[in-house]
Amino acid sequence: MSGTLFLVPVPIAEGEPKRELAPRLLDILGATDDFIVENQRTAKRFLVTVMEQELVDQARFGILDKHSGPEDLSALLEPLEQGRNAVIMSEAGSPCVADPGAALVELAHKKGIRVVALPGPSAILMALMASGLGGQRFAFNGYLPAEEAGRMNALRELERQSAASGATQIFIETPYRNDAMLKSALKALQAGTLLCVAYALSSPLESVVTKSVAEWRAAAREYGKEPAVFLLAAPASGGAEQALKPGAARQSQTKRQTRPQGT
Repeated sequence: MSGTLFLVPVPIAEGEPKRELAPRLLDILGATDDFIVENQRTAKRFLVTVMEQELVDQARFGILDKHSGPEDLSALLEPLEQGRNAVIMSEAGSPCVADPGAALVELAHKKGIRVVALPGPSAILMALMASGLGGQRFAFNGYLPAEEAGRMNALRELERQSAASGATQIFIETPYRNDAMLKSALKALQAGTLLCVAYALSSPLESVVTKSVAEWRAAAREYGKEPAVFLLAAPASGGAEQALKPGAARQSQTKRQTRPQGT
């Protein structure tokens, strides 16, 4: 019988893991010997805060990163096929979202291995929750192009999609390009579009600001090099007067579309 592949979130900022993570998650970590991680050194640094040093020293680590190929994925699942449980951990937050773990989980399903996702920190969902933008319908778009022209084109396309569908568009950026992303957004987006920057979540520097692009332009600020999540919500097509009330527009649109299903 195959083991279980547990997807284990870790804190997204410096803090006390035993205060931020659920007891069930900590119990699973303490009972697991096989860990699938992006970086063994940083994984061990986290694990020693929630496990005895002796258990960490005895643990087995497999590396799963952007360079891992199909043959690597099969090897990582061998302990599970032998009946042992294993844990996937990201460097920060929840694994398998904007993370190389997704391919391994797909293969685990193909092999009939049980997969269990555990609750915990997710910068994407935390940013959406704190933004005040519509959570009924949203899309996560990962990283946008690094060069400015491509980035601005991508921002305009996300704005168009948001206006057409009512969906909040979420994206991220490499921390050292946070300010470049914000500057591009203020150039590319319409004045009435709402833009949120959720910066350094779960850290002492945490800041979540949602304003219209016009308001951002009037009082722009610079961010540092901590991780950030960006969200935008455009006024519904043909309803520019709703620029500062996108939630109502999205909710009414969603209700009209879902009414046949009885919701």
